[in-house]
Amino acid sequence: MRALRLHGPGDLRVDEIPSPTDTDGEIVLEVEVALVRHADFRAFATGSDALDGSPWPLGRELVGVDRSGLRVVVAGTAPCGHCALCVDGREELCRRPSVLDGAFAECVLVPARIAEVNLLPVPRGLDPAVAALVDPLATCLHAVERATLRPGSLVAVLGAGPIGLMLCACVTDAGGRVAAVGGRSDRHALAAAFGARPADPRDADVVIEAAGTAEARRDALELVQPGGTVVLVGAPDPGEPLPADAERIRREELSVCGAAGHAPRHVRAALAFLASGAYPWERLISHEVSLDAVAGLLADPPADYLKAAVRP
Repeated sequence: MRALRLHGPGDLRVDEIPSPTDTDGEIVLEVEVALVRHADFRAFATGSDALDGSPWPLGRELVGVDRSGLRVVVAGTAPCGHCALCVDGREELCRRPSVLDGAFAECVLVPARIAEVNLLPVPRGLDPAVAALVDPLATCLHAVERATLRPGSLVAVLGAGPIGLMLCACVTDAGGRVAAVGGRSDRHALAAAFGARPADPRDADVVIEAAGTAEARRDALELVQPGGTVVLVGAPDPGEPLPADAERIRREELSVCGAAGHAPRHVRAALAFLASGAYPWERLISHEVSLDAVAGLLADPPADYLKAAVRP
């Protein structure tokens, strides 16, 4: 079968490899559509941390068809269910998660644990590319859960990319008021469709940083009101220090927390949220490409890029 594999920084190739076979609870899916993640851009530019001299498969957000013909969506990770954090109800922090990679291919092997707890039928009538948003949307739902919003709280979301726009929808659905901060003017216009409204972000009770830059993290800590909460969602570079005024955090009793994963309950809630049609989720998919065109997209994304659907 044809599969995209990363051979090194900037070296992404369509290789011919053997088709996977399933054993011991694993499931082979024929990939219908897979979405490009921000992490794929980082891996393409710098090389995956998992590279050990062998080509590395990319792609984690997908919808596929199983051997019975059922269209399903899978989350890219699943908790083990047995470690201390899972038993304590913090499955999003599982120390031994199962991870799926290789969605940019004609077929993909779904690990047994993901197939057991995070493989779901796609609701009838839901666009497969929209259903494939379930993984990042589940992470956004968890981030808003971490923020512990009160009804009517003003939440500033820094970053108007796909994650920022999904966070706007999640905040609005949770009863908060949301202001989108930063990003291009065209994305601010789109943010309104996901619940954002004009407001002064300096009045924010909660600030969610989704831009993934040191500047955004600094702005988040400066914008939040005394007694407020900052949730860090955007991924920093490994080892990057947090640009923080420690005295202000102490004096104004600010809470700073991170949010990076999800639990099976978030995945199920995300799929129901997508199927509800409450927001124009399809507008997050700005481009569609073939396997052969992914490398070009990662090397030089279009100016109006949000997310791309890859059709193997």
